[in-house]
Amino acid sequence: MAEFRGDDYLLGTDATEEARLGFQHQVWAAKTCELWDEAGFGLGQTLLDLGAGPGFASRDLAYLVGPRGRVLAVDGSARYLASLSRMRDALGLTQIETKLGDLHELELEPASLDGAFARWVLCFLADPERVVANVARALKPGGRFVVLDYYRYGEMALAPHSAAMDRVARAVEESWRRAGGSLDVGGRVAELCGRHGIECGPPRGGPRAARPGSALWQWPRLFFKGYLPKLVELGLITPADATEFERDFDQRERDPHAFFLTPPVWGFVGTKRK
Repeated sequence: MAEFRGDDYLLGTDATEEARLGFQHQVWAAKTCELWDEAGFGLGQTLLDLGAGPGFASRDLAYLVGPRGRVLAVDGSARYLASLSRMRDALGLTQIETKLGDLHELELEPASLDGAFARWVLCFLADPERVVANVARALKPGGRFVVLDYYRYGEMALAPHSAAMDRVARAVEESWRRAGGSLDVGGRVAELCGRHGIECGPPRGGPRAARPGSALWQWPRLFFKGYLPKLVELGLITPADATEFERDFDQRERDPHAFFLTPPVWGFVGTKRK
């Protein structure tokens, strides 16, 4: 339920988190590809993967652009970019180029990109507008910017209702605020892009209902397994809250009538003005 922004990444950069990100990519691959198709990402293009992490999206974008295209994968974690480089070399995807650096300080050649992609990246950033402005300068006229991110994160819920889920959702939002990010940034994407010459079409997405046992159900389970101890450590929930949350999730998992309402994820396709 989060992507990567650097070696100070809120969720860590160990092998367990890398594996979770890989699973998350699989769960959201279809929705992501729909936006890439809408944006016209394809053969021979130069695309930016912003906050690429270990590179699961970079790999898929590399197949889209083909050997004559280019994917610039930018991230703040040397460890994750090393993983991406190993995957690139093993698959022979020489069109992937990695770049290490703070996304706020990103320097890109003006009008050099056909497209850019940022999934669960802006929510981590202290100054997302600065990053959007840098992307806008680097896009060619008519270039596309695809963004997926959260808006109204706290609306996620278990059904039947769980008060513990409500408390945990509020705690996750507060942990993001303390780290300088915002889990409501999706509500500002169109505005931020518009200020810098990128016009966004209608948002796509919203909450999704996950049934017990589905891949979409396992997505939050993996996130909370790793993040509940962090929330306790930060003093945002108590150990009793964590225990109650786990109990409720386990009970719903055994209930064939239960479902999990995901935090709303919104997708945007923006076009750089000509």
